[in-house]
Amino acid sequence: MNDLVPDRWKSLFNNDEWLAHDIVVKTTYGFLAIAAVAHLLIWIWNPWFVAR
Repeated sequence: MNDLVPDRWKSLFNNDEWLAHDIVVKTTYGFLAIAAVAHLLIWIWNPWFVAR
């Protein structure tokens, strides 16, 4: 049974694969969010590519 997998993806994933995929995707989004905030804070502190 693939009760966790949306109908559209049932031919590609079983439940275990879908859960692993979900972890990878959420971890990637989390990393990108943290990296974006870190870059924004560093840019506020010391801007780069600014005309002087």
